[in-house]
Amino acid sequence: MGFTFAQMNMDVSTQNGNLNAATVTQTGLLNSNSLLQDGNRNVATIDQTGIQNSNTVVSDGNRNNVDVDQTGWLNVNNTNQVGNRNEASTLQWGGWNSVDQDQLGNRNDASATQYGASNMIIQYQDGNDNSATALQVGNSNAAGQYQMGSGNSATAAQAGNSNLIVQWQDGDDNVAVHGQLGNSNQAFVGQFGDDNQAYAAQIGNGNYLEQGQTGNSNTALDIQLGNSNQAYIYQYGTSHLHVGTQIGNSNTLSVTQSN
Repeated sequence: MGFTFAQMNMDVSTQNGNLNAATVTQTGLLNSNSLLQDGNRNVATIDQTGIQNSNTVVSDGNRNNVDVDQTGWLNVNNTNQVGNRNEASTLQWGGWNSVDQDQLGNRNDASATQYGASNMIIQYQDGNDNSATALQVGNSNAAGQYQMGSGNSATAAQAGNSNLIVQWQDGDDNVAVHGQLGNSNQAFVGQFGDDNQAYAAQIGNGNYLEQGQTGNSNTALDIQLGNSNQAYIYQYGTSHLHVGTQIGNSNTLSVTQSN
């Protein structure tokens, strides 16, 4: 009896409505899945392989889609959808990784991919037609993507260890794209307004970047190639352009633009 209990996976799935579809596949030990579909024509595909992976999904609305694939041990995913035609996907390969996805609105798209251990992704979308994509390869990386408004796009890619990206978009049609290759890099972007664009690449170790855009149609592009570089970029108003390049070590750049 004890051996049988040790092998047990657990699934609790509830469907309220019409024409909902769910497929749950669990292989391994002590994996758990909780699924609620409340509405019509929602689709969920859950695959868990390994030991003590945990997944919780709520789809409240119509025609939402969730795809979760967990392979490894002690990975955690939480996806919450309130609205219609939202898309959420999570791929976790390794151990101790965590993903939290919240979609409030319609036609939002969130994708989280983790290869490694102890990585964390948070994706929050409140509005319509937003897109958030996060990729982590390595260990102990963290990414936070927060979108309030409509038509925003955020992309974060991390390869290495202990990197951090935070992307905050409050407005419409903003774009943020940030990539990190190395260890202990940090990038923060805040966009408040419409049609702003922020891009950055950090290659090396211990680089630090802040990009703040308040207004409309501003563009910031930063490249840090080396170690322990710092850049602080702030744009207030309309239609500013910044291009910054740091090649080497321990450089510091501070730029403020306003009109």
